Amino acid sequence: MSDPTAVEPVEPAPAPAEAPPETAAAEPDPGVAAKRARRGSVVAGALALPLMGLGLLALAVPLAVWYLGTVVRTLIVVLANAVRGLAAARTANDTLATVDAGSVSGVTIAAAIVGAVLLLAGALLSVLVLRAHGVARPALVTLLATPMGVVVAAILSASIGALGGLLFGTSTSVGEVLGKAALGISLTVIGSAVVTVVAGALVWPWVARLVRPEPVARRD
Repeated sequence: MSDPTAVEPVEPAPAPAEAPPETAAAEPDPGVAAKRARRGSVVAGALALPLMGLGLLALAVPLAVWYLGTVVRTLIVVLANAVRGLAAARTANDTLATVDAGSVSGVTIAAAIVGAVLLLAGALLSVLVLRAHGVARPALVTLLATPMGVVVAAILSASIGALGGLLFGTSTSVGEVLGKAALGISLTVIGSAVVTVVAGALVWPWVARLVRPEPVARRD
């Protein structure tokens, strides 16, 4: 017979289930980040290089005006003297001296200002686009890619201009030359714009890959 005063053992209550550990913030996928950075470098180069190319062309206007006003003027006077004599040389010199220096100066100053603005705008656009897409060292990429892209675009544009010049090889009259001149200039301008965009889209990703820092090995 059991003792009524005996205390029955109480089973311990089950321990509360441990709460699952908080999930750590998901780390970005390196593959996705690399694709995003590459896409950003392509966009940055395709947009920035044409803009900076136009800026460099505008900055070249003052140099071209100075060249025409000094070197070319001297050559014209010398040739006139050699072919037609001193009187013709003086006439050529006086004619060239009638060019309004004030208007030329205004044009060169305006071109220099526009060129500087376009150049800075292109560089700033490149840095902002690269940074927005997670490209490492965006300022360094822009600094190194700009001269490379300009050289590549200049070589390709010169090649297109040479090909456009072949259109004049079959011309037999002045009318044909003038007609093909418009076509040649149009093709050269369009082709130069296209190759500049392509050059930027190729050079920027290549430079971004060169200056990208090596990933640090993760330690557990």
